[in-house]
Amino acid sequence: MPGKPLLLFDMDGTLIIPKVEAFNDKASIDIMGLQSRQQMKRVAVSYGIPQGKIDPINRMAIVWNYARRYAETQGYSDEKITSMMAGINEFFGRQEELEHSLSVLLPSTIETLEALKSRYCILGIVTTASRKGFERISRSVEFGCFGRYFTHSITRDDCNYIKPDPEPINRMLQHLGRSDFLYIGDSDHDAEAAKAAGGRFILINTRPYDEEMIRKIQPDGVINKLSELPDLIPRISN
Repeated sequence: MPGKPLLLFDMDGTLIIPKVEAFNDKASIDIMGLQSRQQMKRVAVSYGIPQGKIDPINRMAIVWNYARRYAETQGYSDEKITSMMAGINEFFGRQEELEHSLSVLLPSTIETLEALKSRYCILGIVTTASRKGFERISRSVEFGCFGRYFTHSITRDDCNYIKPDPEPINRMLQHLGRSDFLYIGDSDHDAEAAKAAGGRFILINTRPYDEEMIRKIQPDGVINKLSELPDLIPRISN
């Protein structure tokens, strides 16, 4: 990579994560997620998105992307698309608020970001969280005010499509005038977006994924905790 390495980070699952107590009530979080996803689908169907096509979708981000893509290909007006996506975003936002209320900063986050900054890396955030959610979390003392380490950020409010679509990463690259980057994230959606944007992907395995899933994702590197990142980056970058 020429010049200063560009490191792009996911937020949820990568820098913050539901606290242990929340994991003990994960079934309730999953139920809320299912309800939010169903409500997003109902909004989409009310705007003419085919129910038979959207019903099988089991990820919020895919509901978002499918609804918008269908609307655009069918020639919906900009006003109708904006109205539909606002309705979908309302329920996306409710789920985000719930999960953020149960989240904490991952161990070693501030120390790791400090080490990366001291090595003259350029750090950016590309997150599916809303702008409001990102700003609240990243500026909070409770979360170490980690936003101060990132020169630029892209949220779902800045994009038409969200990960696994590469648009959010591509917007960051266009803004910075870069094409080379490492993306650090915790999900298959992160990996897919990073690869589609032409970059390398480091998996922080906080979910955690089993070996079969990791092989499927094919990350360029795997870490189990953020403190492992500074030593891995030179090996990935060369």
